[in-house]
Amino acid sequence: MATASYNTRPRPQGIYVSGRKRSPLTRFLMRVFPCKGDSAFEAVRKVIFIGALFSLIYFGGKELFVVGNDLYQQHKIELKLKDIFEGSIDVPDDVREEVLRVKPDILPDYIQHYHFNNDLVGHIMIPDISSPLPYNDLNRYILNYLVYQSDNNKYYLTHNFDGSTSAGGSVFADYRNLFGDDGSLSPNTVLYGHNIHTGNYFNKVASYYKAFEKRDLSFYRQHPIVHFNTIYERHDWKIFAVVLFNTQPEYGDVYPYHTFREFSDKADFNDYILNIMDRSVLFTDVDIDYGDHILTLSTCYWPYGQNVDTRSVVFARMVREGESSNVDVMKATHNENFLPFERQKRIFGDTWTGRVWDYERYLLSWDGE
Repeated sequence: MATASYNTRPRPQGIYVSGRKRSPLTRFLMRVFPCKGDSAFEAVRKVIFIGALFSLIYFGGKELFVVGNDLYQQHKIELKLKDIFEGSIDVPDDVREEVLRVKPDILPDYIQHYHFNNDLVGHIMIPDISSPLPYNDLNRYILNYLVYQSDNNKYYLTHNFDGSTSAGGSVFADYRNLFGDDGSLSPNTVLYGHNIHTGNYFNKVASYYKAFEKRDLSFYRQHPIVHFNTIYERHDWKIFAVVLFNTQPEYGDVYPYHTFREFSDKADFNDYILNIMDRSVLFTDVDIDYGDHILTLSTCYWPYGQNVDTRSVVFARMVREGESSNVDVMKATHNENFLPFERQKRIFGDTWTGRVWDYERYLLSWDGE
């Protein structure tokens, strides 16, 4: 009678050598790197995989380093601001005197930062009103950056506050905007910032439009106010519109929202506001009047892919003298009937049936013309 064998299953090729089982590390390396006995197809597959792996490590690691360095630099700024607000840093007398000689009306909070970089023009913060903490508690803010202005709109796309190159750049004002020594501002102040996936810079600006995509009003309701100070005056601003703008004619209408910094007259102002509100995906309980100062926050956002270059933009108006900065956020609604550009019609359809914003109520300068 034949004796039964309990070891008749063939050994997996490559696992054993000279009767001994290979180590887990050796087996892993053989699966990843080309080795003797591989078919041509298997060898090519391994080479492609290795190339992709090294590319991921190099470029991904490089991006992580750049983002990590930007976060570190921003953390230093926030710590310095926190120390100044809490009074734990004394600006040296010679620095204070030097700055005040040039900028006699500058707010004390910004003397040291202006001394460090004379391009400083302001400071933007977005508070969380669900956390009613003191003004000087920086943990209250979901966005908190110093604002700079160069003689062009390119420098601060790639440079940090100290002049070093930075993928995240800095938050900056359009170079054509006015920041007068007397605190005067352009009728429409336009600020730019990168949309960094880590949540930094103007990532939270894009969150207002992202909330519309989810049909979620809670983000706006927690963050309806912007604090934007110049280096001379503090101001609160009430958000009244959120728009996704197209920048490429091949994808439809391109509305030049960022080029309107001055208005020739009331009709020009009204026309601008109506064009914004036709495209806005958010309606709020904030009225607007000719003579109000407008704040425009612009950042990149690509909901339709990297080849469709769009901007997520938030509009706010300055709180008027004697007016409360409180907003009835429960009256906010999403506008499903906004004016889309051609690429958006593929997503939402052409639902535009005409102007639906209640301009006769909320545009105070409207006089029927």
